[in-house]
Amino acid sequence: MSYAPFSPLPGETSRHASTHALLNCIIKEVAIPHDAVSYRWPARREGLPEPRHGTPLLIEWSASLSLFVMVDRRSAIGSHFYLSDVYLRDAEATGWRVPGLAGLIAALLDHCHWHDGTLNRELCDQVVQSQEVMTTIVAHAVKRPGHHPLADYRRSEQGLWFGHPNHPTPKARQWPPHLLQDRPAYAPEFGATTALHQFSFPVAGLSIQANRLSAPDVLPHVADQRHAEDGDRVVLSMHPVQADLFRRDARVAQMIDEGVIGDLGQSGWRAAPTASMRTWYLEGQPWFLKGSLNVRITNCVRKNAWYELESTLVIDRIMHRLAQSKDASLEALCVAQEPATVHWAPTEGDEVDRRWFREQTGMILRENFCRRFSPQRCLLSGTLFARDAQLAPMVLGFIEGAATAEGRLALPTEPRVREWFQAYLRTLVAPVMGLFFRHGIVMEPHLQNCVLIHDAGTPRQMLLRDFEGVKLTHDKGVDWLAGESLHPRVRESMTYRREQGWNRIAYCLLVNHVAEAILALSWQRPALGDALWQDTLDELRRVRQALGAPAPELDALLAGGELPCKTNFKLRLMAQPDRQAQYVALPNPWQASRVMDREVAYG
Repeated sequence: MSYAPFSPLPGETSRHASTHALLNCIIKEVAIPHDAVSYRWPARREGLPEPRHGTPLLIEWSASLSLFVMVDRRSAIGSHFYLSDVYLRDAEATGWRVPGLAGLIAALLDHCHWHDGTLNRELCDQVVQSQEVMTTIVAHAVKRPGHHPLADYRRSEQGLWFGHPNHPTPKARQWPPHLLQDRPAYAPEFGATTALHQFSFPVAGLSIQANRLSAPDVLPHVADQRHAEDGDRVVLSMHPVQADLFRRDARVAQMIDEGVIGDLGQSGWRAAPTASMRTWYLEGQPWFLKGSLNVRITNCVRKNAWYELESTLVIDRIMHRLAQSKDASLEALCVAQEPATVHWAPTEGDEVDRRWFREQTGMILRENFCRRFSPQRCLLSGTLFARDAQLAPMVLGFIEGAATAEGRLALPTEPRVREWFQAYLRTLVAPVMGLFFRHGIVMEPHLQNCVLIHDAGTPRQMLLRDFEGVKLTHDKGVDWLAGESLHPRVRESMTYRREQGWNRIAYCLLVNHVAEAILALSWQRPALGDALWQDTLDELRRVRQALGAPAPELDALLAGGELPCKTNFKLRLMAQPDRQAQYVALPNPWQASRVMDREVAYG
């Protein structure tokens, strides 16, 4: 049998992308920690492809099930390009076979002997649903070959076609099917804008909390207040999908019938949904609108929890104070301000109901940084290192800025790639490490939280965003809360043990972000990946020397310590919320690369 060729069919493209994301998870989260992966051919090869190029990778999932795939390199942390289909072999079978995606996940669950808890049997359906969404996205993308996701900021937000590359269900969206079938504008990947749904509410019950802004500065940017019936009412915006779910609630339906809540329909501004699904980009406006969705997207039910509405403002104040501090270690720090929240809740009723309304109607204003830097200079990092409709990395064309005469991708030279990547690292690593080690602040620098600011393709600055995910360490970060009067639940939601903080930073920065960047940049040139990992090590050493503060976790990593890896697959396998995510240890990518044998045995 030959290696799996690229297929122009959207269903085949999505199958490969979905399978690769699943493999990334099980290799990192299970096979490597359980010492169940090896770069070798199995003893029995019936049904496997003939050796041509690449490296064989064998996963001994259990005593009764093995997986095999050809990859482009050996990777201590399980970061590969996949060159063939995935093959399965049961212990009693005579040969290897290529399963469908549903068959693959079903086999993994049936032979999941390393886990003795209750398994989420719905995971198979979620994986398949995620692939079906991908198929629709790819079919749409191939019809628009001139629509390039790296042309400007909005396109990058709407061009993340395959989602999180280390998640088993990167495009799973568990909202009612009738809300998506004929209305693709609600999904960012279709590149459309849609009118926001609007509701009117009595002024009584409205809450506006803001830093450095007054209420009159905030309200006109949350919704089109011209739709308010009179001066005693205000208008709030809502995601159309959430609005549909909101109206179905018995409490809301009664209030609409009684005229307490006015349903204004999709009368709001036209806005572009971003990759997060619930944050809206209004071109030229000063603020993004981040609302609730109350639908599970990948791991989480996406909503503005009441305690996160409060903690966002606290973090915004802290970041503003840091900006005024002139700390040299944070010279490169750039964040998107989130200085205001708005919500409405009835003035009467129990606290549970009031909090429910608060979370349903709550909206966060996030700075539209495109007004500061221009949309042409801003790119979502997740899309920068993502794949195009042919599963080739888009970043290489972005660096080179041209294709060959035949239309094929012109690979930039290796020195050019290293120069570009070194500049990229300089924008990213120092601010994240400075915040943690000098100030006890845990940012989440994963690919979807980072926006590259560039000049004609050259990295200049990294913008970090999403204050909802920012945490303060118990040993140092909580000092920033002095003088804050916080509900205990708000304080709890904002704080991490130091170990939790380091795990989150190291995973987001190095496993989620840098490893994916290196993989994309070394496409078709796996040896270049080693040089880019060395560039990463050099940057970490440079940052360590400049920190001027104790950094024992970074010291341990530089001395050969392990990397923490978040368990996205295990999380969905056990149907647990994202806040319960655990971490496993991956080998140090620098130490391991020095001792891994690069020769591959074929017989």
